[in-house]
Amino acid sequence: MLENNEMNQIVSQAKAEARKEKIRQFFAKNGKVFIAIAAILMVGAISLFALDIYQESQEAKYSEIFQQSLMDQQAGDMEKAKESLKKIVDARSPSGIKALASLRYAGLLFNENKIAEALEIYQKVNDCRGCDAYIKDLGGLLEIRIWLSDETVAPKEGLLAKIEKIESKSSALKLEISEQKALFQMQQGELEKAYLAFEAISKNPEVSQNLKSRSEEFLKIIVSKGYEPKIQPVAPEAVKAEDKKPAASKEEKSKK
Repeated sequence: MLENNEMNQIVSQAKAEARKEKIRQFFAKNGKVFIAIAAILMVGAISLFALDIYQESQEAKYSEIFQQSLMDQQAGDMEKAKESLKKIVDARSPSGIKALASLRYAGLLFNENKIAEALEIYQKVNDCRGCDAYIKDLGGLLEIRIWLSDETVAPKEGLLAKIEKIESKSSALKLEISEQKALFQMQQGELEKAYLAFEAISKNPEVSQNLKSRSEEFLKIIVSKGYEPKIQPVAPEAVKAEDKKPAASKEEKSKK
């Protein structure tokens, strides 16, 4: 029995030694591959760390320029403010700061009657993939408002389709953009479509009080133009339910 135990121990030890030898041979054979992989992982980690530092420094740099432009504008130095904003717009600056600077820069261009340039910037902001949803929608909303206020710069064909495209990808300012579409439809004499659009906006549970009030006023204007809203037919189920209600007794009527 003792000899068997000793034999088992010798076999186990031999197997262990064999495994160690295989592992040693494996690492000796593939050592360069493991070193290369480790080096790649290390370089990747360092690159990510460096990228974070770079992005933070860029954020700080362009935030400072943006703040300076605000100060210059408040001081009345519009040219200097515009120059600072243009630096951010033309550079590969962080998307958030760039979008804000673009909106302000476009506003200054619009005030100088450089409407085509302003429209181009608003469109870029609306198409920005990495920008905040509100900022993107605001770019599209301002673009539409310029189109509707100045026929000379509005697209000659397919304006409604362009408005609907902006509306379809909007989220934060979707109702405000829908309002602009309804205004355009009203301008074009499509009173029924405009009425239904304003009605939908006014009944939306997420609508702001100001937008709700505006929509209700536009509904009155459309009616004053001669449009007669279609009365929605009462559903048969509702009529049946009304008929099934028990008639009030004489005693109940006298109480009333």
